[in-house]
Amino acid sequence: MFYETAQCSIIFTGQTTYSTGSNPGSLHAVDVNGDGKPDIIVANTDSNNVGVLLNTGNGAFSAQATYSTDFSPKSLDAVDVDGDGKPDIIVVNYGSNNAGVLLNTGNGTFSPQTTYSTSNAPNSVVAVDVNGDGKPDIIVVNSDSNNVGVLFNIGSGTFAAQTTYSTATLPVEVATADVNGDNKTDIIVVNFGSDNVGVLLNTGNGTFSAQTTYSTGSWPTSVVAADVNGDGKPDIIVANFLSNNVGVLLNIGNGTFSAQTAYLTSTSPYEATAADVNGDGKPDIIVVNYVSNNVDVLFNIGNGTFATPTTYSTGSSPTSVVAADVNGDGKLDIIVANYDPNEVGVFLNYC
Repeated sequence: MFYETAQCSIIFTGQTTYSTGSNPGSLHAVDVNGDGKPDIIVANTDSNNVGVLLNTGNGAFSAQATYSTDFSPKSLDAVDVDGDGKPDIIVVNYGSNNAGVLLNTGNGTFSPQTTYSTSNAPNSVVAVDVNGDGKPDIIVVNSDSNNVGVLFNIGSGTFAAQTTYSTATLPVEVATADVNGDNKTDIIVVNFGSDNVGVLLNTGNGTFSAQTTYSTGSWPTSVVAADVNGDGKPDIIVANFLSNNVGVLLNIGNGTFSAQTAYLTSTSPYEATAADVNGDGKPDIIVVNYVSNNVDVLFNIGNGTFATPTTYSTGSSPTSVVAADVNGDGKLDIIVANYDPNEVGVFLNYC
């Protein structure tokens, strides 16, 4: 459904904030208690826990309930890993070199984590079926080991030991998409220390080729895959922290990508996502800027090109951003994690 946007001079309100634990570094929005409303899950890096803030209606949220993790949880995903129809939490514990799985026990409550070993300094995680058995597997980037690990789901939400694939230097975030149209999920990883993005093609049964790399700007910190030019192929978007821009690498076929086109952001873009926030059917870029304490929205103006950003103030040091319709009006709202004030901020979409 499309909603009118040409008349909108301001799309988002100022943020409404909700307290988290110490230094929230990653968040996700998903309905964990089955009431049809997306809830917020946040990894509280220095509290060694994850917080769950239930949606109480009209885009408002309850105080967080916390669940213990290991040391320094850095990233999380929320996916039904045990096939019971309820989203579970998968978190990587940077300081403990493991991934934790917290099963949803009903009504948005979670079991204590079960941990699985990773390599050194796991920094980002996604859960997706990479071997075609219908069960989501875990993919994690191990920053200090310069690799990506794949942990197969062996049933009932349990996982095998990881298989690793080399990356370039200091991989910090991972995304997945079928980039070459063979109906198998490929891995995309951004390598902070090498100023590039690596694409590892799925060669079948959840095994992957050596990465092919594409240059980015300086210090890429975030990667997302989305079809930004409407050709049916997922493109790559990266946030380049030191270059103060986002880079768009268009998919030119067979899982290969063009050189990036850069679009200026505010200072120190940290994490990006792609979502259609103005209802025109094209994914826009949303990026949080760690130093300038704001979120930029770059509207997609067609053919995978983007407008100058519209900027909204956040709290200090925003580190994560997602888009979800939290108040049920059919429009995507923005949620950010503000690292230093220990809060999440919700921006409602009023276009």
